[in-house]
Formats: sequence, C-alpha cells, structure tokens
Amino acid sequence: MAASTPRLPAKIPPAYLRPAIVFGGLFMFSLLFFIALLRVPRADGQLIGSDGAYYYVYVRSLVIDHDLDFHNEYAHYQLKAATFAQTATGMAPNKYAIGPAILWLPFFLLAHLIALTGQLLGMHTAPDGYGYLYQAAISIGSLCYGTLGFGLAYQSSRRWCSNSASLAAIVLLWLASNAFYYMVFEPSMAHMVSLFSVALLLNIWSAHVWQRDPPTHLWAIGLGIASGLVVLVRLQDAVMVALPCATILIQIVLAWRCGQRQQARRWLELAGIAGLVALLIFSPQLIVWQILYGTWAVSPYLNEHTPAFTWLQPQIGGVLFSTFHGLFSWHPIYLLALLGMPLLFRRDRLLTLGLLATLGLNIYLVAAWWAWWQGDAFGGRMFLNATWIWVLGLATLLDWLRAQRRLAAALLLGVLLIGWNGLSLMQYRLGYVPMSQPLSWQQMTIDRLALPFSILKRH
Repeated sequence: MAASTPRLPAKIPPAYLRPAIVFGGLFMFSLLFFIALLRVPRADGQLIGSDGAYYYVYVRSLVIDHDLDFHNEYAHYQLKAATFAQTATGMAPNKYAIGPAILWLPFFLLAHLIALTGQLLGMHTAPDGYGYLYQAAISIGSLCYGTLGFGLAYQSSRRWCSNSASLAAIVLLWLASNAFYYMVFEPSMAHMVSLFSVALLLNIWSAHVWQRDPPTHLWAIGLGIASGLVVLVRLQDAVMVALPCATILIQIVLAWRCGQRQQARRWLELAGIAGLVALLIFSPQLIVWQILYGTWAVSPYLNEHTPAFTWLQPQIGGVLFSTFHGLFSWHPIYLLALLGMPLLFRRDRLLTLGLLATLGLNIYLVAAWWAWWQGDAFGGRMFLNATWIWVLGLATLLDWLRAQRRLAAALLLGVLLIGWNGLSLMQYRLGYVPMSQPLSWQQMTIDRLALPFSILKRH
C-alpha cells in the first residue's frame, strides 16, 4: 500500500492581509484617538455638538424623562432650537431623525447602568443622561457602527475584488476620506450610523437580487428592515432605497414579459413583504412627527428654507469640485474610487449602472438643496452614506493597478493622501480655516503644506 503524500498546511496570509487584524487595528487606533481627545478642552464643554446634539436629545429624553419634550435638553445644552416658536402641539421642534438615537440606545443604557452603579458606590456619576459618560458612550457607538459598515462593505467587495485590494480600499477610505473625522471628532452626528445602515441595505440587496430565481421571504424581511432603517436614520438616504426598489421592479417586468408569471408574482410578493416591513421599521419617525407636530405627514426639513430645493439649478460643480466642502477637491480619494467604476463595469454591467445611477441621484439631491455646501462640514459629508460604493470602486481600481504592475505607486499615492487628509483635518479642527465658508486655493494648498510650521509658531 503506497504511503500517502503528506498534506501541506494552508498558507497563512501575512498579518496585514487578515481582516481581523486590519479592522481591529483601525478600530483601536480610532478609539484611542477619541479617548485621547476626551481631555482636550472644548469651547462648549460638550462631546456632542452641531447637528449631533439634536439627534442625542431623543435618546436622553426617552430614557431619562420618558417623553419627547426637549425644552429641558435644549436649555441644558444651550441649543438654538430653544428659541424657536413651539409647534402646534406645544412641543419643542426637532427636524432631525430619531433613527440614530434608537441605534445608540444600547450604548446609552450601558452608560446609564454604569452611572447608577457608580452612584450606589458613592462616586460622582450623576445618572441624569447629560454628562460626558453618556455622550462618550453614544460616540463610541457611532465608531462601532462605522466599523460594522466598513466591514459590510469589505464583505461585499470580496465578491468582485481580491481580498488585498478590498482591505487596502478599506484602509484608504477610513484614513484618507472624511470618515475618520466623523468617527472621532463628530461621532454624535448621524453619518456613521448612516454609513452602517446603507451598507447593510446594499449588502443584503446585492447578495441575491441578480439571481434568476427569486430569493426567500427571509431575504425580503431583511431587505425591508434595512430599507426602513436607512430612512429612519437619514431621510436623504432614501435615494439609496431607490436602487433595490428599481431592481426588483425590473425583475418583475422581465419575468412577466418572458411569460414567467409565477416568478413575477413571487418577486411582487417579496416586494410587498419588504415594503410592509420597511414601513413598520420607519413607523417610530411617523409617531414622533405626530407627537411633535400634530401630523405624521410632515417633513420639517422642507420648512426651514424657501425654497428648500432648486431642482432646476443644482450646484453640481460646486458640490464636487469647489473649495466650499467639494467632495473631490477636499478628499481626492473619492475621485479615485469613482475612476474604478468603468473597470467594475467590465465585471458587472448591471451592478455598475445601478451604483452610478444611485450616486448621480445622491449628488443631484445634495446639489439641488439650498445649503448644497452642507453647512459646517469636513468635506462632502453627505456622501459618507455611499461608502459601500466607494469601497467597491476603489478596490476594483487597485486590482487593475496591481495587474498593470503599478500597485506600489498607487499605494504610495494612498499614503500621501492619508497624510494630506491629516493636514486638512488639523487645519480645519484647529481653526486655521473657517468651517462654514469657502476656502481659497492657497489655504487648500500652500497654507496646508505649511501648517506644521504655523503650529510651531503658534506655540
């Protein structure tokens, strides 16, 4: 009997190609950065700020006060909404969505448990929902959700791209885009929760939507949960839900035209299930609007400016290339990700066309908004919701560059973009440039390069 050939052990990939190591390293780096900043003095003495405070008051009021009366929270945090006229129901208005607060709830409750325990032990931890402990908890929650969103994007990217290219795309978009800023410096805003919810939606959608046979009811339920969550977190992200809706409609039409009536009815059934589940998930927002405004059929965003949208005069050039928080001018890594789309088209035409259409709709929506510059923003913050798409585009480009033997040059460029983003972040956060005004090209180039010397002179 012939001796069997000994089986060689599977080749273990180097550490920098192991997802657990990469994601763990990025998460810990961001978390430690956030913790290190806790002792840095802030002008208002709060961790939450800007739009984030209005998202936060939901979870604080519901858990501590058991109501949706924000007058005390607005007064405590000295928010400008405290000076607004009351709504028709006598409540303080809040135009922001309740979704982030719902997803932050486990982290807030954990902080509340710690505060109560500390109080029992004689420590100075007031269980009032206002302090740093609570604010830090929901901020870390955003960091967790951002990490999960990137993880979902990586998981999907592996269907079309290599492991190494997908991981490299994750690292570059984490550190060379505005994602790191909104993870660490403004985690109380909704962007990381938005990134997660859209990534969950696109992950579920892309898994089965192109297959010939209709998927299961479980898939439809998951798609409905994710769709409802996307809109519950940010109404703007409804454009992302249009993608699965359009593709399911296409499946229904194609099956019907081919005489496959049973498949068409099956897809229609799945669409109905997903729609009902999505409405159920979105219903907390409808209830909130009913309580605050006396009607569920309202969108407070539309009432803050007249007109809210200029559909025939979208500022597309400004949104993409201006110094006023332009998407590509502030973070060129997004332009590189977009350049990967024609290459992805060679691999999956329908997928690419759908993603490009979704990006175009998102750009048009922001460009038509009266505040197309997106307020106080570190770059094009409204496009963090498309991180799943950016990861796929950038990973495709990196795979192509590796095939062309230009990967080393591309990664060198990536390192430079990470450094450039770091300079931009310090310039923005330390007050060397205004947060809510256009920058000059000198500020975005020469002054940014000279920033280390400017900091040394200041100190």
